[in-house]
Amino acid sequence: MKKIVFILLGFISVSYAQMGVGTTTPSSAAVLHLETANYDTTKVGGFIMPVVTEAEQALIPVAAADDGMMVFVSDPGTGKWCWDIYDAQQTVWRSINCAPVPTCDTQIYLEDFSGYTLNTGRDRRTNSGDYPGGVTWIIDDSSADSLGQDNDYAYTNATGQFELNNTDGPVSLTTQAVNISGYATVCFSVDIDATGNLEYDPAQHGTDDSNNINDYVNVEYSIDGGAWTLVADYGGNGTADHTLVAPLTADGTFPTGQVSVTGLSGSTLRIRITSNTWASDEHFYYDNILVEGGN
Repeated sequence: MKKIVFILLGFISVSYAQMGVGTTTPSSAAVLHLETANYDTTKVGGFIMPVVTEAEQALIPVAAADDGMMVFVSDPGTGKWCWDIYDAQQTVWRSINCAPVPTCDTQIYLEDFSGYTLNTGRDRRTNSGDYPGGVTWIIDDSSADSLGQDNDYAYTNATGQFELNNTDGPVSLTTQAVNISGYATVCFSVDIDATGNLEYDPAQHGTDDSNNINDYVNVEYSIDGGAWTLVADYGGNGTADHTLVAPLTADGTFPTGQVSVTGLSGSTLRIRITSNTWASDEHFYYDNILVEGGN
């Protein structure tokens, strides 16, 4: 019991004293004094305050007693990059110093599927049009077991899009390795469209590639030749395993539009888009695969 009392008294005495880090003589005006340890260059450094996004900052349960709380807001999604201090009198966060967040404003790569011979790609598991010579992407239809039957295809169409029909298994289009070195931040986007009686049954997940039901699109990316990262449940219109999925019932509207990713960095970027359809009236369309960078 004596030991416990001694420890508690030790904590209480520290709580009312000045504390120094890197110094044995903290300033009497400071509760906490951080000093660069110049006598040892391996210990020279700075102070890092909590770094949060704006969404995380909004979750901080600040109260009147938190007047003067500090965080650094680093949020590429909203463009805010600021040192913020909480003003309990006005119950607002005050931005003391803000720096510009790098934005994607320079085009690095664009594939809009124009300039190719009509039907460039794979038609009934056979090369067609200009494919594979002179293109900047690769098609993988090795898992589409029935591709080559009926009117199955994955190729450029007359309206300047990449179109897939009745693939009966996943078919992927993968871009070349795009050089993104030299940019502080990199973004990419792709336009997705669809027609037909597309559908998706969550109970059939795990047999997505063989159940003759589930229609979906996956968008993935790889940095510097590393593992593929799935853009999961984009905009709440997919699942943990798919970027976009069809509605639960046929005749629903597939969640089309632009899928985009921001805040990337590295030396190279590859983008892979995979889709799956099971009927001759089911079509997916890709367009405008755009990579941009900024500093």
